[in-house]
Amino acid sequence: MQPTAEPETGGRALAPAVAEVATLVFLLLAVSATGILPWAKGFDLDVHSWLVAHRSSTVVSFAAALTSSASSAFAVPAVFLAAIALTQGSLWTRLTRAALVTGVVGLGMLCRFGLSALIARPRPPEADWAVSASGQSFPSGHTSDAILAAGVLAWLAAQRLRDRPVLRSTLWIIAGTYVVAIAWTRVYLGVHWPTDVIGSIAFGTAWLCGPLVVRRALLSAGRSWREADVRPRLAAARSRRRHR
Repeated sequence: MQPTAEPETGGRALAPAVAEVATLVFLLLAVSATGILPWAKGFDLDVHSWLVAHRSSTVVSFAAALTSSASSAFAVPAVFLAAIALTQGSLWTRLTRAALVTGVVGLGMLCRFGLSALIARPRPPEADWAVSASGQSFPSGHTSDAILAAGVLAWLAAQRLRDRPVLRSTLWIIAGTYVVAIAWTRVYLGVHWPTDVIGSIAFGTAWLCGPLVVRRALLSAGRSWREADVRPRLAAARSRRRHR
């Protein structure tokens, strides 16, 4: 009997397509951010100018408080501790999984930092900033940290809610809302262009889909190897039975 393929959930099945679309969006925005082909410059300037002109001190205070939650100093420990708390099994199993998912988040942050240094896009004029900022503009570090951490935290929690689809969907909606809110704060506070945060969301989406795509490829390769190993044995067994 040949081994059957492991059924895939909707998210895993869609991961390759989502990763491809997100990567394409990121590359298109990166081309504009470098200034090689600044096709989105007008959009950035219009949105930035309108938001700066319509800011209120109350909303600025709220946005500044919210945006401070999306820093790597908070996100990395939160992911590590959540992985330990939400993983079932021995302490070794919990620590191993925590190290793996924290590594995915940490490497994503490092990659984002490298891309930011490579693209070297200037931030909006400092006179428009409502909070302090440092580093390059594209892609947004706070937004990248938010989507990497929120995505992994939602995934960890969703693994414990396999039989509660409504609660799982609600969890993903909350995570997505948080990411969009952080992206909005970075633009509203004047420290990023709109395409900086859109690019970060695209980058984070592609990065988080990566492990699912790799897992799917490994499972497919494993099935192919097993089938290649099993079929000759089945054929040989049938041949022996015919010659008895």
